[in-house]
Amino acid sequence: MISDVYIMENALNNTTELYFGPFSDKRVAVFHVNRKRRNLFFTITDLTGAVVGSISTKLFVKDRKKRTAPHIIELGVKQLVLLLKAYRIFAIRLFFKISKSFVNYAVIRALRALDVKLTFSLSMVPVAHNGCRKKKRRRL
Repeated sequence: MISDVYIMENALNNTTELYFGPFSDKRVAVFHVNRKRRNLFFTITDLTGAVVGSISTKLFVKDRKKRTAPHIIELGVKQLVLLLKAYRIFAIRLFFKISKSFVNYAVIRALRALDVKLTFSLSMVPVAHNGCRKKKRRRL
């Protein structure tokens, strides 16, 4: 697991210019939740799309079935909230690219427990436009 001191030092030593909004007291970041092959990815970007930090649930659990458990999701969100606080960001825009509603609720619950203000939430689930084949009809 990544230590809190390591995250803070890397956040403060970042040399690239990041944009979190025009006001220093109302800094906003974008929080993405994505899923690939039973693995959840949490990514924080600035408003221009530059990646500030990302983490996956594979770091916490090796078993694929347990990676979407709510307590594992909470650990991943907690690590990225430490990074947000290092940049003095207390408000985020939340983008879900996953259709599992229990994961969405677990992320929102974890963010609220860590006193992060949600300014915007959007589900960007890809929708199949008649490209999926129907299940075969059962033979009797």
